Order: sequence, then structure tokens, then C-alpha cells
Amino acid sequence: MGMTRRQLLAGSLTAGLLAILRSREGRRALALGPQQLVQAMRIRHGGHWDVNPGALDCLLEETKLRTSTDTAAFETVVDIGSRQLHDSLFGVMMGDGPFELTELERQRLGKWMGLGGLLIFDNAGRTAPDKGWDKSVRTELKKMLPEATIERVSPEHVLYRSFYRLDYPPGRAIFQSYVEAVKLGSRYCAVISSNDLFGALARGPDKRFIEVPSPGGESQREMAMRFAVNLLMYAACLHYKDDQVHIDYLLHKRKWKVRPPE
Repeated sequence: MGMTRRQLLAGSLTAGLLAILRSREGRRALALGPQQLVQAMRIRHGGHWDVNPGALDCLLEETKLRTSTDTAAFETVVDIGSRQLHDSLFGVMMGDGPFELTELERQRLGKWMGLGGLLIFDNAGRTAPDKGWDKSVRTELKKMLPEATIERVSPEHVLYRSFYRLDYPPGRAIFQSYVEAVKLGSRYCAVISSNDLFGALARGPDKRFIEVPSPGGESQREMAMRFAVNLLMYAACLHYKDDQVHIDYLLHKRKWKVRPPE
């Protein structure tokens, strides 16, 4: 019997995101267990896959600090054919220049996305979005999910408010004021970023950032970090946080009264 989406959700390490919910005394909420850490996968492909070193490590570190989520310390580099692909719901393919997947790789990625995985395609083009990468992404998505269409994500979508409330998707650059995505049912299973999102988070061995985002500098880096955190939270929680992530803020803002936890 094949793996179900429920099994993937349970087997993935995203349950640690429940730790963002705290009691009024500040105690950590119970998750499913200390061994369950949120992971971020860098997915290896036939092209220039190892750009922006340290970016996913930075995202995991910042997510832990900002959300109290239990995250892995380092990214996981995963081959598409590896069983590790099903250890997480958050995967990133980044690069510049064209690439091509095998039919088996397309089948595996398509199945993983169908079971709940979120795949981020991040265009690492320097002075503009790389045309070869963009063409390859769209071609491969069409082959993986023939019935799916690529659409522009509305700024009102939960992708922009799964943890932080944002108006646009910055990266190392701002070539486009939007991201595109592929929808399966009611959720996005793939997101296409043309702004070199993880270029803003890339770090050297000394943990110093490699690039200065343009045109906004450090404030733009912060916004890119927030968007990356949102993507990770979206992958882990799906639409749960559409209402729940900001419930404390909403209750306070509307001055509703809620009984404290027992």
C-alpha cells in the first residue's frame, strides 16, 4: 500500500510547529515529541543546484528563534530518488541555467507534492531572472502535473500571512512584485520565485551574509527572511494558520476575552 498524505504529514517533522502556541504563562505547548524537528530540504537536480550556500541553515535558525519552532540545525541535501524526500514537507530547488529531470524524478516529485509537499523553485539569476531556469521550471511542472496551471498568487493569500503579514515577496533582488504557484485542490504545492529569495539568506562559513540585497539593503533582507519563514510555516501547517497563527493578535485587537488555559 502506498503512503497516504496523512502518513506523510505524520512522518514528516512538521509537528514541531505546534510549539509556536504558548500558554499565558509562557510555557511551551506540547508537540508530538522532542525527536520531531522541522526540516528544510535542498533538492539536488541536474543543473546548478548548490547556489546560495547556507541559506536554508539560516532559515531554520531564524525560524527557531522567531517562532519557537523546533527545527533541525542544518539543511538536508536530498536526491529526488532518496527516501529522505518524504522526511519533510518543505523542499527547495534553486539555481540558474536550464536543467532537466528524468521521468522517474518527475513521478517521485509529483507524488511527493500530491501527498502534501511544498516545492519552492527559486530563480538565482543575478541581474535578471534566469530565462533558462524559468523555462525549465515551467516545462518540468507541466510534465509533473499536466492538469495543473501556474497562477499569480494574490497578495491576500495566506502565503503572505502564515506568520508575518507581508505585501510582496522580496529576495536578494526585486525583479517581480509577485510569486507564482501551482494549486492542487485548495493548497499550493509549488511556488515559483523570480527574486532570488535565498540569495538574501546565503551565508559563508563565518555566518556572514554573502550578498547585499538590492535596492533595499538590510531592510529588504529582513523582509525576505519573513517571506521565507512564511513559506516554511505554510508548508507545515497548510491552511490551519489561515485563522490560527494570528489568533492572539486578533483577539487582542478586538478586545475579545478568552478563558486562560486550564
